[in-house]
Amino acid sequence: MGRNWRALREIWIVLRSVWINAAFYLLLLLTSACLLTVYGCYPGSTFGEQLMTAFYMTRLESVSCSDHKLLIVILVFALPILSLLILGEGVFRVASLYLSRSQRSQEWEELMISTLSHHTIICGAGELGRALLLEILQRTPDEEIVIVDTKDDILQELGINAPNVRHITGDMTSIQVLESANIKTASILFLTSGNDAYNLETVSKALRLNHAIEIWVRLYRSGLSQFMDTTTLTNLHFFSPYQQAAEQLAGQLVTRA
Repeated sequence: MGRNWRALREIWIVLRSVWINAAFYLLLLLTSACLLTVYGCYPGSTFGEQLMTAFYMTRLESVSCSDHKLLIVILVFALPILSLLILGEGVFRVASLYLSRSQRSQEWEELMISTLSHHTIICGAGELGRALLLEILQRTPDEEIVIVDTKDDILQELGINAPNVRHITGDMTSIQVLESANIKTASILFLTSGNDAYNLETVSKALRLNHAIEIWVRLYRSGLSQFMDTTTLTNLHFFSPYQQAAEQLAGQLVTRA
């Protein structure tokens, strides 16, 4: 069932990606119908009928003659060619990408991710990042999640094949990679890398792309957080795995007492 849902979802996203081709095709029909109306072709016809005539022309179907033979001849030859270019480009582009998605997995993932909004991004798929991913899926299985890491087989290692979990292979400090993760429409970002410098660098770039996104940053050296102006950034949070572990261990003393 999950595999079928993933396939249906991918097909729907593919169809959505050719909306601009459909819009240009509709514009072509409307423009042709306007020309037929303005130049008085087929007198007495409504605009809807002129639109249908233009549609028939794009399909190489025969249409009746008119007093404006030159315009009709031009449209009869031009509309099929323009329609083929507009619709054919979209169909060929998407079909080639869909059929070769196993070889062009990164490009395919970016296409899928470009349709997301209010999703969760996890940068850094070390032990903490992976544990966080599994915990989120356990609590909210339908959460849309994008993993960013330089390693390319993370989901296979974790045995995750859910349609709502995507993976971008790349450097988390790269603006292009963050854009590929569609950070502009994401709701929350977790920076779980074990490198404090990488996490802090990613913070500044992430805020540049989405100033309102909620960000949680892992820092081994918690004192480094003072280099960020957190007084005006209420959506920026820092945490230390050592501090949290210490609090949990100290809690055991209270429980024992």
